[in-house]
Amino acid sequence: MNPFANYGRIVHGDRFIGRETLVNNIENRIIHPDNPGNLVIIGMHRIGKSSLAHKAIIEQKDNLIRKGVLPIWMGVASYDLPSDFFHALVKRCVREMTRLDWLSDAVQNLADYALEIEDSWDEIKDFFIEVKEIGYQMLLILDEFDHARHLFKGNTAFQRLRELADYPDYGFSLVLTSRRSIRDIEQLAGSTSPFHNIFQVQRLGMFNNDDLEIYFSRFSDIGISISDENKKRILFYCGSHPYLLEMLGWEIVEVNHQNQEQKVDVDKTADSILQSIFGHYDDMIRLLREEETLNKLLQILFGPVVDVKPTDVTELENYGLIKQNDNGTYSAYSEHFHDYLKLHERSAEFSEEIWPIWRRTEKALREVITITMSGVYGDDWITELEKGRSNLKKIFDVCREAQQKEEKTFSDRASKNLVDFTYPADLFTIIFARGLWQPYFQPLFGHNPNYWEQRKQLLSKCRNPLAHNRGETLKPHEFKTIEAYCTEILDILSEYVS
Repeated sequence: MNPFANYGRIVHGDRFIGRETLVNNIENRIIHPDNPGNLVIIGMHRIGKSSLAHKAIIEQKDNLIRKGVLPIWMGVASYDLPSDFFHALVKRCVREMTRLDWLSDAVQNLADYALEIEDSWDEIKDFFIEVKEIGYQMLLILDEFDHARHLFKGNTAFQRLRELADYPDYGFSLVLTSRRSIRDIEQLAGSTSPFHNIFQVQRLGMFNNDDLEIYFSRFSDIGISISDENKKRILFYCGSHPYLLEMLGWEIVEVNHQNQEQKVDVDKTADSILQSIFGHYDDMIRLLREEETLNKLLQILFGPVVDVKPTDVTELENYGLIKQNDNGTYSAYSEHFHDYLKLHERSAEFSEEIWPIWRRTEKALREVITITMSGVYGDDWITELEKGRSNLKKIFDVCREAQQKEEKTFSDRASKNLVDFTYPADLFTIIFARGLWQPYFQPLFGHNPNYWEQRKQLLSKCRNPLAHNRGETLKPHEFKTIEAYCTEILDILSEYVS
């Protein structure tokens, strides 16, 4: 049997992997106390928020019921109107209480009154007060709470949930799962309610090392040997992301069973599901853009760093989207996703995400070099430039390595233009190279190399990614200077700007 069967759904039972500390934290907040607290599980797309809530709470339903606590699971995205949501809540409570033989005539009557009226808030409160009076409490798990920004417009619904979950008269507790913070959800809904203040926050990130050990042991448990090199390649594609690990794990097991192969080829297997992996990446990128986080992520990873605050870095680290490297820079949670972002970072779709004037300048410099040099030397102009110019050959060799890596990873999605892999300092080095500046580029740019050297230094600094231990963040006055330099270059190269 495939231990990763049904990946993508809520994982439960023995299929659930690790998360021991988080499970214990939730149990201490929800399961063990006589009166459960309020809690929110925050994490990015497909990280396992619902599975964690199910594991820590629903799988302990019997223990809760023995204490008179009834857990109710509701998906917020299933509702379009607040009244539908609150009526459904009452109906679910009545159904579960009936099943447990907890329902009294008084509770049933109050439920009937509440369901007869469209805006029946007072009757709903009376319903939960009576439930508490006969000795029971409600624990409501609201999955996909991000949808509340559409469902609950204004203050009213948030304040009503806060009243139920905060006042002891109702015997009511809330557990939420969401991508965003509750404060952000409230703000997007136009609410100023202090609803978010009643929750303990549990942040769910990537698998830790202990979780990864359990994951890899699932292969050996069914007789599939995973070498250290296999593990490195799996982590290359997936990082410690649970959904991607399970997706690739399922495919590895299926290939092994079908072909009865003992040797695992991770790259070949990953290649067969690349479209699914890309689909997940694109979903993440769409959500990050929607949440106005993509811009910050690209700045941190690739530069230029325009308006990143320390809190932005902390937030992305908490989500598990980025990790700090030994040299103080940052990379995405997996090398494959990092390279995917790098590939798309050059695209028109991404070019407007960060400081568009700088992106247009960078593109114009690449265009003027390519058009001018191909006009002089032909299609093989890069080879001609490398002859007798070791500094340019070194630049293009680094570019070739990056291009070959991209081609190996992304095949026909990779850029065929070697100049796409250059950095601003490289572009100026080409422009000022021996035998190129005076005959070809000085007539275009004017001035002398010293004049442009000042611009090269600042523009090159601008393109640096964020580094935790490097004090090279641009100052406010430098942004204005860079924009002036970019405007100057774009004016000069106007015919090369598309």
